[in-house]
Amino acid sequence: MNKTIGYSLVCFYEATAGGHGSSEVSSSLYECLPEEKIIIEIKKKKIFSILEYYKFNYFENIYKLFYILFIFYKLKNFIKKFKENIIIIEGASWIGYSYLFLKLTKFYHSKSVVIYHSHNVEYELRRQKNNLIIAFITRILEKKVYKISDFSTAVSINDQKRIKKLYNIDSIIFPNGINKQRLLAKKPKFDIPKKFIIFSGSYSYFYNKLAINKIIYNIMPKILKKDKEIKLIVTGRDFPKNKFKNYSFIQNYINLNKAELNYLIKKSLFMFTPMSKSPGTKMKIIETLLLGANLITSNKGFKGIKYLKTNNLFIYSNIRQMYKQIHYLLKNFKKKNKTKLKYSYSKYYLMENIIKDFFLKIKLKKSSTNK
Repeated sequence: MNKTIGYSLVCFYEATAGGHGSSEVSSSLYECLPEEKIIIEIKKKKIFSILEYYKFNYFENIYKLFYILFIFYKLKNFIKKFKENIIIIEGASWIGYSYLFLKLTKFYHSKSVVIYHSHNVEYELRRQKNNLIIAFITRILEKKVYKISDFSTAVSINDQKRIKKLYNIDSIIFPNGINKQRLLAKKPKFDIPKKFIIFSGSYSYFYNKLAINKIIYNIMPKILKKDKEIKLIVTGRDFPKNKFKNYSFIQNYINLNKAELNYLIKKSLFMFTPMSKSPGTKMKIIETLLLGANLITSNKGFKGIKYLKTNNLFIYSNIRQMYKQIHYLLKNFKKKNKTKLKYSYSKYYLMENIIKDFFLKIKLKKSSTNK
């Protein structure tokens, strides 16, 4: 039997497809794990994308529940090769899937170390997005998952405090981040506007939808009065082009590869994230900071992210301050301090550094509990 440690990353969604923050986090984490590893994910069937468009997701939910058995079977065949196993459950889908899988794992593979990798406090998300029954069930199951897992994480100090308050359970900080390979930039083959603002994220995600609508309806008309040539680039899935067909300043790009998206972010006047509220920490913000591009964001959009004073970061607390920052960058967008910004934030949000620090933490924690 091979005496090395096996690492299994379990995702109840299609992590390797990319296109949103959760997949970037999961893919970066997987790529930074030691070599003896496997990622097990649920591939999204085309029929479910069609049903999702009509807001009918029940069949996909049922499909995922049954698919957990296949994931468990695939996991079993992998972990039997190793003397020690670390299983990481990605908390980027409904907590019910994580709970069911966790119970099976703890029963059949009790010697394996299970890490629940939270992407946010899910109860907070369900309370805003779903009905009270789903939110209530989520709260019960989320507490159980945090309690049963060998190690449970939180993306920020804010989430850590919230988990403690909700469930009286201590969690370990594991920030959202991205690996070096995913920060490479490549110029797209298609033409891009000379001057543009960018928003990156799927329109189907509720908080992204609110932010995109705010930019299009309220903010861009005022920006265009200053400069009619400026465009708004929205990247990500599910953008309703027909709904906004009369807004000529909008350009929507989908199916971009990661390097092309990075190029657009770096060439933009600024990344704009006027989030009113959103759980967890925003990968679009972290990526922009690591790429050294200009960023304008609300204080709520920056929630949970470590603040370092740089020339490229603009955080506003009111509308007046936001417009002041926008007008400043429209005139001075070439004034960037890329080197300082890139390397200062890489210490905290580069996945290679995050995972190294995390495994050191759990090793020390395990040692202290065994004394």
